Amino acid sequence: MDHCQGAMSIARRRPGRVTAESAAAGGGAGRDTLRLAILHRVCTEYRLELFRRLSETNGLRVRLFIGEDLPKSKVRTNVDLSSLDFCKCRTTFIRLERRLIPVHRRLYQALRQFDPDVILCEGESHLYGCLTAIAYRSRHPQVGLVHWSLGGMPGAPHHGRSLSTRAKYALQRRFDTFLAYSSYGKQRLIALGHHPERIFVATNVSCVEKHLAIARTLPESRREARLKLRLPSRFTLIYAGSMDRNKRLGVLLKAAAALSENCNLLLVGAGTMLERLKAQAMHLRHTVCFPGRVGRELPWYYRASDVLVLPGRGGVVISEAMAYGVPAITHQADGTEYDLVRHGETGVLLPDGSPEALRCAIEFVRSDPDRAARWGRRAQELIEAKFTMGHMAKQIIAAVEAARRARRQPLCEPTW
Repeated sequence: MDHCQGAMSIARRRPGRVTAESAAAGGGAGRDTLRLAILHRVCTEYRLELFRRLSETNGLRVRLFIGEDLPKSKVRTNVDLSSLDFCKCRTTFIRLERRLIPVHRRLYQALRQFDPDVILCEGESHLYGCLTAIAYRSRHPQVGLVHWSLGGMPGAPHHGRSLSTRAKYALQRRFDTFLAYSSYGKQRLIALGHHPERIFVATNVSCVEKHLAIARTLPESRREARLKLRLPSRFTLIYAGSMDRNKRLGVLLKAAAALSENCNLLLVGAGTMLERLKAQAMHLRHTVCFPGRVGRELPWYYRASDVLVLPGRGGVVISEAMAYGVPAITHQADGTEYDLVRHGETGVLLPDGSPEALRCAIEFVRSDPDRAARWGRRAQELIEAKFTMGHMAKQIIAAVEAARRARRQPLCEPTW
């Protein structure tokens, strides 16, 4: 194991590097708190604030266990973790067919040193973490286990009683409770055979509170934002995220090519498909902008836009755009769209993934600017009322408490 870092108490955090052995020196001290171990492959930027919130919960002590970045992928720790109590494990990568499985070395020993009451584990994407959590529980039967995953992807095939499905169920049934990214994911878990009362929905969102605060500082006029970005003053579409094959951005460009009027098309981000998309966009009459990763300028791109278009996989970007009052057009993203995109109220859920269906949806949104603006306001109101990161953290705590109740009595209490 590389190191454990962070404060040793909830009330006051003093970041600093300590060894796993010294971190464990307290043993069973302070057991008036619930110790929560979170097993993740890495810690991305949008997860950092969530883990901070959990760490600030009264009666809850959180330690994050992560490994090294996955080679040649976007699965990497890209933030400063000094504000968290965390352990980073040396990692061996094993290729299993087309998947790269990270093996966090000495993870079991690190868990034993922390002595958790509940283990919250990233789901099937962290297979070694799940197996380690199950192994730990076999020796420590009082420890609760929480499984955190998508639950299922829209459009992904259902394999019924196939060997892989039965293996997945056999693994999952070792866990006490489940956290699904969306209500869609919960339904998939129920279909797999899990009891509804054991499944909690923590709709996977960005740091909505931060984006809502930034949105309030921006001018209300989309025209003003377009002037700042040197864009023509006309209907503007935005996509933000990685530019990989599963995002289906070629479908967006085909739909844009068939639009009846010119528009601005903002493709924000980078990825393996970027150069191919640029070549495809050269034949469009629209203003197509590839600004790359824009960082602090991103709020201005949202404010300049009339609608977010997500023709393929994704999800966090929906809540992010809605924080700026931008409605969304989506198709089979990651399941969160069924919670966030209320068809005809906060956006459009496409009936299929064809360029023609997407073109029709874009034309419909553009045909009535006032209606589009109302959708944007409703979208912003919806996530502020029901889908903030605070709401997400409360659902996680509810799942943790339920797992705890299966073994002991609940202790932690949210402070927000």
